Amino acid sequence: MEGVIGKPLAAALKAARADFNQRFRLARQQYRALEAEDWLAFVRDTLDPVAERLAVHDEAAVPAVIDALYDQALPLVAQRWLGARARDPVLAACYKELLAALAPALARDPRRLSGALLNALHQLCQTSAARAQDWTRRLVPIAAKSEDVDAVLALGRVLAWRVGLPAYRAAALRDGPDLPPAWARQALDLPSLPDARLWQALAAAPTLRADEVGGAQGGAPEWLGWCGGYRGLAESGGVFSVQPQIGLAANKLAASDGDTTWWIAADGYGVQLVRMGRAGDWPLNPAPPMAKAGADGTVTMEKQSRKFAELETAHTAVVCAGIIAVTLRTSYQVALLRSPQP
Repeated sequence: MEGVIGKPLAAALKAARADFNQRFRLARQQYRALEAEDWLAFVRDTLDPVAERLAVHDEAAVPAVIDALYDQALPLVAQRWLGARARDPVLAACYKELLAALAPALARDPRRLSGALLNALHQLCQTSAARAQDWTRRLVPIAAKSEDVDAVLALGRVLAWRVGLPAYRAAALRDGPDLPPAWARQALDLPSLPDARLWQALAAAPTLRADEVGGAQGGAPEWLGWCGGYRGLAESGGVFSVQPQIGLAANKLAASDGDTTWWIAADGYGVQLVRMGRAGDWPLNPAPPMAKAGADGTVTMEKQSRKFAELETAHTAVVCAGIIAVTLRTSYQVALLRSPQP
């Protein structure tokens, strides 16, 4: 591949050529779908830019990083998670961009950072390709110069919450106060540097976005979005085999189709379903009757009402931690609203 790849990667591969070749042969024995052409394309298109960026930052780190990424990537290219024929091109493209952009942190702990990026992108892409791209776009300019792997990963969790995965809210509120204030400000689109009061306010009001703290609250229920859907329609992202029931499971807002129970995570940034487990292990419990949903789509809570055209044929309503979940008689989806804030 000399002449096709740059000097930093060529030197790293040459120094341990026999070992790398042996690893490739062993991988082909385990993964029959691994093609030399696909692997060489990955080396050229992904590892080479990483080596170039690393060489600028710390040339001595190139061999160890390439060694770690070589091992990590072989089965993933074979299984079409990475490379030119990746089953999810957005995941592969974002991973490639992040490895090169986060070279200073990658040099410190390549296996840990690379594995965490892959895991995060997999979760993000399962919800939305656009969300994974947004997360990548936000992470790169903030963390590109940092060598602190812990800080970069903490920032990733805060940004996962920011781009619409509310299941990360607790982690974001735990990690956010320890981030450099300038990072937190940029990550959460704040007009000024955050202080302890902001994090305390977000912990006290579990549906608020960071940019809403200190603003006027209250009023009628507010629409957030839909989650779930019929499992038989793959393109819908549905998870329910029958129309779901809603309630509380382990004190969390949840939905179940009798087979599986799902945590319904929601706040001002988005809505998300997270699998809890078998319905028998995670039974639904009734919630206090704090909200009502009428068949005409009117939702009432704390003497505040609002009619939603989307909620005609509403069936049941459950409230937990400021989020109202509503089922319909005619849908496999669950609607999510925010209750009036104090």
